[in-house]
Amino acid sequence: MDKKPLKYISTRGHSKKLDFKDVIFEGLAPDGGLYIPEEWPKISNSLLSTFPKKIYQEIAYDVISMYTDNSINNDELQNIINLSYKNFESTNITPLTKISDKEYLLELYHGPTYAFKDIAMQFISQLMSFYLSENNKKINILGATSGDTGAAAIEGFKNIESSKIFMLHPYKKISDIQRKFMTTVDSKNVYNIAIKGNFDDCQTIIKTIFSDINFKKNKNLTAVNSINWARIMCQMVYYFYASSRLDNIKHNILYSVPTGNFGDIFAGYIASKMGLKIGILNIATNENDILTRTLQTGVHQTRDVISTTSPSIDIQVSSNFERLLYDITKDSDLINSIMNSLKNSGEYSITSEVISSIQKSFSSYTVSQTEAADTIKKLFTEKQILIDPHTAVGLASSKKCKNDHDLYVTLSTAHPIKFRDTIVEIIGDNKIKTPNNVSSLFNMKEKLYIMENDCDEVKKFIEENAS
Repeated sequence: MDKKPLKYISTRGHSKKLDFKDVIFEGLAPDGGLYIPEEWPKISNSLLSTFPKKIYQEIAYDVISMYTDNSINNDELQNIINLSYKNFESTNITPLTKISDKEYLLELYHGPTYAFKDIAMQFISQLMSFYLSENNKKINILGATSGDTGAAAIEGFKNIESSKIFMLHPYKKISDIQRKFMTTVDSKNVYNIAIKGNFDDCQTIIKTIFSDINFKKNKNLTAVNSINWARIMCQMVYYFYASSRLDNIKHNILYSVPTGNFGDIFAGYIASKMGLKIGILNIATNENDILTRTLQTGVHQTRDVISTTSPSIDIQVSSNFERLLYDITKDSDLINSIMNSLKNSGEYSITSEVISSIQKSFSSYTVSQTEAADTIKKLFTEKQILIDPHTAVGLASSKKCKNDHDLYVTLSTAHPIKFRDTIVEIIGDNKIKTPNNVSSLFNMKEKLYIMENDCDEVKKFIEENAS
């Protein structure tokens, strides 16, 4: 019997079901919800048993092909995957670094912009370009970044004639290197917009623009933030890869993930739903600890964003948490209700039953900036391993977890050079090596558009410059 085609549904229940190809370009659903598969594909133990002998690209094919259905043939998909990772500095793509007998770092920063976002964004740009060339279509990509997404997206889509990319970032609230990775790209299809506000303000502008269905349709807008399903899909792969290298059949593995928008850790949750054995997923937060508080109290309450040394997780509105709540409750009416409450009052409550369900898969611990700095210094002093502040949050948070796991894997989300100033303050100037292509950024001209925190101003700019 033929396999039933996999369809994608909105968490809010009022948008039509889409196939894979359509959902990649749709981004945010018309009803304001996020797309997820109608059901999770299951990966067989026999297929999992082959992963230890496969390279990253082969595992990526096995996982991603379970979600693409017939929208792309096997050879084309494998070719896109191979092209996506050909410029990564590590042949392992996401290598593991051993800290101790029980602790590992999963290095996700060996792509062209030295952040984990490259892993998904290189694939998405290749995939979208393939689909667009098939139909001779053009798109306008709209996104917001707390630092790394924008650089990865711009690197992926620069000079692609079938697309223009408009990327918002919070003005003066990302590191110099993060900004320069975006603003020094000399490409006619790239527009960097600096918003006088924080990352959540940027996200709100994006969501408001996407909620204007006519504008979205007329300008052929699509998103590449973690609201785009393809981002989550690509991020699942490195959980399968890491577990295959650590013999997860025998080991109970905790994954600790520096968490802001909840996309990276949600990918791990999906991997476990597909059949990967994961002990627990630890939500590592800095002082912007809305998710830690939610798991402790059942109240999801926003506060003012605190600027920290780990800016990519300085977030109070964790967009992908909606996907988790829907998967646990399967109740789109509830999702609509709590998201309206969040929009109107800045908070919502979750029942104790839902919290208990979340706690079966997740733990969460908060790490202060001082604790993160101490973690960086201690690891470098004792092991000569240098990590960035976000990874430090993940590692320090993992040490607060219950000591009942065989292995602890912290996702290392960015190269320390991207946070050079912070690292220099902690360990000194002569300890950090600067890659040549990063050094060259400081001699290059920047181009960006500084705007008020005003959706109408951004919308007008897009209207004037879109394809």
